Amino acid sequence: MGAGIQIGDVWVPGRVLTAPMTGITDLPFRRLASRLGAAYVATEMVAAAELARARPDVVRRAAVGEGLPLTVIQLVGRDPAAMAQGARMAEQAGADIVDLNFGCPAKEVTGSACGSALMRTPDLACRLMQAAVEATSRPVTVKMRLGWDDAHRNAPLLARRAEEIGVRAVTVHGRTRQQFYTGTADWTAVGEVKAAVGIPVSSRLKPRMASTA
Repeated sequence: MGAGIQIGDVWVPGRVLTAPMTGITDLPFRRLASRLGAAYVATEMVAAAELARARPDVVRRAAVGEGLPLTVIQLVGRDPAAMAQGARMAEQAGADIVDLNFGCPAKEVTGSACGSALMRTPDLACRLMQAAVEATSRPVTVKMRLGWDDAHRNAPLLARRAEEIGVRAVTVHGRTRQQFYTGTADWTAVGEVKAAVGIPVSSRLKPRMASTA
């Protein structure tokens, strides 16, 4: 697995990590990933406002499960008050790390001004980060993209602001929202984000079929 990663007061004992994936990283998947050696596992993306309202199906998606390694609960939303309550409930549910999603490119997410749409509203993104950091004692991390499009690549600036607020690590998808999952990731740009901050910066790989890996 290689060396681990220090995220706030949490030591992650390896670098094989599962990303939050809607419809995939449910509790059975996380148990399998744990058996295969994942250093931490992540829930599916959870709407902070729905978790704050304790909607039963959302609470189930945020269930940590016994006997698992470190668990990340990922929240998505646009309302700072709901994000704060969601972060508190994530901690109560047993999250070791609370992750905020500023990277999802799906139209149903960005159409609600959430996910990677927050790359266009960095001040709101910062209010969301501040709300989460103040609401939980667990380390808060953020997933983002390089920017909304090539004309607005603001990931280094947003990562710096995240660090100032108290976010403990950043994950960068090396594409803009406009790209979705097309083309190749810009690893140079990811490196620029890493160079801009002193907190850990990681990136994610697009899953591929074994026959093409």
